[in-house]
Amino acid sequence: MSELGILPQPIPFGKYYLLERVNVGGMAEIFKAKAFGVEGFERLLAVKKILSSIAEDESFINMFIDEAKISGGLNHPNIAQIFDLGKVNDSYFIALEYISGKDLKTIFERARRIGEKVSIPRICHTIMKTCDGLGHAHNKRDAQGNEMKIVHRDVSPQNILLSYEGEVKIIDFGIAKAQGKNSQTQVGILKGKFSYMSPEQVRGLHVDHRSDIFSLGIVLYELLTLERLFLGESDFDTLEKIRKVEMSPPSLYNPHIPKELEDIVLKSLAKSPDDRYQDTAELADALEQFLRNHNHYYTRKDLAVYMKDSFSADIEFENKKVEYYRSLNLRDPTDAYPAVTPAMAAAAPPVSAPAPGGGLSWGDDELDTQIFDRELDESFDIGDADIVYSKESPAVVVEDEDDPPTVEFSRADLQGMSGMSFEDEPSDARYTPNKRMPTAAMPAIEPRREASHTQPGTLAAPVAVSKKKSSVPVILMVSLIVIALGVGIIYLMWPWEAQLNVKTTPSESITVVVDGQEVFAGATPYTHKVKPGEHTVKLMAEGFEPIVIERAFKRKTSYDISKTFTPIKPKGADVMVATVPADAKVTLNGKTLTGPGKKKLEGVAFGTHDVVISSPGYVSKTQPLVLKEGDKDPRMEVTLEPLQVALKVSSTPSRARFTLYKKDTGDRVASGRTPETLKAVPGNVAYKLVLDPPRGYQPYEVVLEPGDDASPVQEVTFAKIESKKPDKPVTVAAVKPRPKPAVVKPKPKPVAVKPKPKPKPKPKPEAVGTGLLTVASKPVARVYIDGKDTGRFTPLVKFRVSAKKHKVELVNKKFNLKKTYYISLKNGETKRIVNR
Repeated sequence: MSELGILPQPIPFGKYYLLERVNVGGMAEIFKAKAFGVEGFERLLAVKKILSSIAEDESFINMFIDEAKISGGLNHPNIAQIFDLGKVNDSYFIALEYISGKDLKTIFERARRIGEKVSIPRICHTIMKTCDGLGHAHNKRDAQGNEMKIVHRDVSPQNILLSYEGEVKIIDFGIAKAQGKNSQTQVGILKGKFSYMSPEQVRGLHVDHRSDIFSLGIVLYELLTLERLFLGESDFDTLEKIRKVEMSPPSLYNPHIPKELEDIVLKSLAKSPDDRYQDTAELADALEQFLRNHNHYYTRKDLAVYMKDSFSADIEFENKKVEYYRSLNLRDPTDAYPAVTPAMAAAAPPVSAPAPGGGLSWGDDELDTQIFDRELDESFDIGDADIVYSKESPAVVVEDEDDPPTVEFSRADLQGMSGMSFEDEPSDARYTPNKRMPTAAMPAIEPRREASHTQPGTLAAPVAVSKKKSSVPVILMVSLIVIALGVGIIYLMWPWEAQLNVKTTPSESITVVVDGQEVFAGATPYTHKVKPGEHTVKLMAEGFEPIVIERAFKRKTSYDISKTFTPIKPKGADVMVATVPADAKVTLNGKTLTGPGKKKLEGVAFGTHDVVISSPGYVSKTQPLVLKEGDKDPRMEVTLEPLQVALKVSSTPSRARFTLYKKDTGDRVASGRTPETLKAVPGNVAYKLVLDPPRGYQPYEVVLEPGDDASPVQEVTFAKIESKKPDKPVTVAAVKPRPKPAVVKPKPKPVAVKPKPKPKPKPKPEAVGTGLLTVASKPVARVYIDGKDTGRFTPLVKFRVSAKKHKVELVNKKFNLKKTYYISLKNGETKRIVNR
């Protein structure tokens, strides 16, 4: 949107008064208007009216009516509302919501002009709200419940408005595609702005709602990078870039774009519709998840603050114009519906066009939407240029020679028209506008004379012809008048420069930037000359807030710019955080601090933050931190509650006895038989779980460390004891020797026989089998048997040992306990040791 001019006097149009022409294109013009109701009700709105030059074209009228029908059926806070569709003296018009604000194109160009830092949360919030509005249109159903399948087909920065109150609005459904509409797009016709078309739209293929997602992806790319995406040297080159989707990743232009956000942009710009987000809700959810992951929070209130800070001068001017409108003594024009005559149109100043943006601004072919169908191989209007599109010639651009010159109304002009000063309160004698002429009394266009050289659309004034002959003094006088007029015109049109006298406090190391270009660096005072017109002057000094001045400078005028810099306030402070337990983790904005003792959060920005404190075995806690400027030695103390866990113990085979001890002290916490669930067990302590196995299985124990699991499960499968069987002895059958032949020996002499020694008694066999040993002690003690650590604490119930004599030691270093017992067990015998 550009600064607009007010009509010399309000023009009655049906039941409205046209106050100001906001925009004009090749097909329609938009006015700011005033509507009346009963009991003095008044309302500002916008009136979109078909130009008289094409008011007889039925094809365009059908499209104009389609726009009203489509937009009128959409009721969403992010879509500009249609109030009325009417006809005044064969001229169709649409009355719609007037939005006081700026479009994204203006905001884009302003950000590039002043070097504004890209705000990723603000851009994501804007695109999310746009997704909400488009999603409402895409999913719209008619009264019978049938899908209307609306596709905007012209999603671009010019058609997304941000109001000064932080609202995001989508406008211009003029070329929207919907099922059942009167006008249909013919084969080969391109609709929309070239730089924001989708590949399938450029190729003339079928388009659906995913085409709008591609166009919205282009807008997101350009806002994040402040660079145009698809902009070729010609329209044909631009279309080729879109068809091939030739682009660089956005992080190449803005390295501060996170990888997660870049992936979202590239997915929305996928060449195939199947590879993009399948609906706007999916794109909005991805952006919302990105903001949450990076702890970004942005609301409508934040957007309103940005708009009011950035366009304060425009808002002030807008408010003054509203005061001027209120001062007009207008009556309700419901008695007649006069049309806007050519004289009225000639009195209305054209809309000023924004200055080009150094090769990156929107061209003339993008300022207005092409909303008119023609036959193939015929030219059709898209605003400021005519396009011929056919099979033989893909795209040929012909400049429009009938584009009216630019006229801007300044604040001084507005004061002059209103007859009052904006700085002064209105006097008792209210301003009375010039007498309004009825439509029938408006001057008509004079009949065209053959000898007249007036151009079409201008008024031919009658020429008075003198009957007397011209004399030499008269010729001389006319010549002098012509020369004087020429000199005056040259004087008025000559671009005499304006002089800027810059003086600052402090005056050292000052940088002066004019319209985005650095012109001076050093000490002030400093003098600089600029051409007449609107300029942006930015003064910068290290350690101070920059000063931005946006205003119009007149020729041959000296301006004193005396400014005092404001020191940059610290953006944050250090915060000490004390936690219980002391080794808890502290997390803020994705950064985590660990270790024992207090934690120091450095450089925390002023405002409200959520600090997350967590520790194994404790309930995590999120505590808000409100940090204000001037807070001295900010601190935070947080105590975590122990996590109450439910420990489920089971074993195979079941019915095994278990005991739960505290790991550090050896104190018994609970005991029982499997399966069993121990409820309300503090989760901030380490435990030792000991299980007594059934006969024939090995014992089991495990250490349980603190954790965040509120319902831990401990499952045990006992291992069987493998007993080695003795090898069977090998029996070898005795072989009887063959008898030798008898030999007669002489009888031996009788010898005294010595008595046989008594056999030694055989040693008793060792005890075979096992017995059961139960040990109890107060205090609790660790049990050692035969010098080996059993790994068990008392009470030791029916512990299986071999049937023999054993040495049992009870040890508790904390209580200086060390006792030794000797006990003998027989096979199957059970004995107890009780230490008191």
